[in-house]
Amino acid sequence: MIPNVKRALVLGGGVSGLGAAEALRACGAEVTVAETKGAPADIGTYDLIIVSPGIPPSHPVFGLAERTGVPLTGDIGLGAMINTAPVIGVTGTNGKTTTVGMLGEIYAAAGIGTAVCGNIGRSFAACAAAGGYGRAIVELSSFQLLHARPLRVHIACILNIAPDHLDYHGNMRAYVEAKMRIADGQTPDDFLLVPDSVDISGISGKPTVLTEGRDFYADDGLVVMGRRIMPLAEIAAKGKHNAKNALYAATAAYADGVTEDAISYALSRFRTGAHRICAAGEYNGTCFYDDSKGTNPAATLAAAECMSGNTALIAGGSDKNCDYAELFEKLPANVTAVYLTGDNAEKMASAALRAGGRFVKICAALSECVTLCAKGGYDSVLFSPASASFDRYSGYEERGKAFEREIRRLVSGTD
Repeated sequence: MIPNVKRALVLGGGVSGLGAAEALRACGAEVTVAETKGAPADIGTYDLIIVSPGIPPSHPVFGLAERTGVPLTGDIGLGAMINTAPVIGVTGTNGKTTTVGMLGEIYAAAGIGTAVCGNIGRSFAACAAAGGYGRAIVELSSFQLLHARPLRVHIACILNIAPDHLDYHGNMRAYVEAKMRIADGQTPDDFLLVPDSVDISGISGKPTVLTEGRDFYADDGLVVMGRRIMPLAEIAAKGKHNAKNALYAATAAYADGVTEDAISYALSRFRTGAHRICAAGEYNGTCFYDDSKGTNPAATLAAAECMSGNTALIAGGSDKNCDYAELFEKLPANVTAVYLTGDNAEKMASAALRAGGRFVKICAALSECVTLCAKGGYDSVLFSPASASFDRYSGYEERGKAFEREIRRLVSGTD
């Protein structure tokens, strides 16, 4: 299944690393799982190196692999070596997880077995080694796409591209180039779905391109290649951002031959997961919303556009070298106040004050933000950090749960 791989090194023991190790062992390879701080001195004795997505380009393993001639890939690339089913791949700055979830529901409604995996939390390589599915629906981050070869994606979606992870990639050009790798290896028998605003002139594959706004679009319904699939009002996941996610899911599935009935049935029932503009509770007439998954400015702006009435935004966290000017310049007028906490609070406050037009307050902790918002008489309070969570939390899930605990504390009247 993996030719000439008897000994393999897996660098990083997270979900992708452990999944890759599981897949390699299932294929009969001897596997060493190592920490990410360095690279073993005997690296030349391995037949294959698997790197976890978060390992930075400056890590010595890349230079050592090149000098010794040992092939290097990631969990996605390893999965591609084993996988035998067509791949539906989704990338983009925002909306990946929701779109992949929608696709999973659509294929289930169509009676087609799937492996829903990748950045969504399951190892593609481990799924590929287990087999038993008709389609692999893979969420692909920019980190994963850097080391995804020999992946070939049959239906590829680039949902959007906005500044994110610039602390890792170094600049916007490198980030965009990483996203474009989803088209590597595509042929005219494959499809690439893109917004008309995304320049794909630098892609290496030669797919059939379907462009949002021309080949598929949303007006009062989802229209895909001349077919009106369903009215927008019947999509269970509400909001303009989810209408766009549903449009891409519907187009990808339709291009793959899934029926309109299966698509509309699934999208009329699919609801988004936790920490994605979810109602967290109500206190004295103020509705609180948890969008901890909003980890970059574009995501927070999309969430803010879903709010109604006089709204306060709670934001801030660990910085990813993003520029926050556009976020505060484009926030809807009904967002009248911004409460900031976290490592990048002062940087965000400077951007917010330069944009003007709203009250700005830096708080020592999330609890202080929530307490002040509860006293502010707002109709809505949106917790959408526009930042990563690693200054204080293990991930957006823990951060979202912390916010929800604060709302429960408010509602129960406990300290």
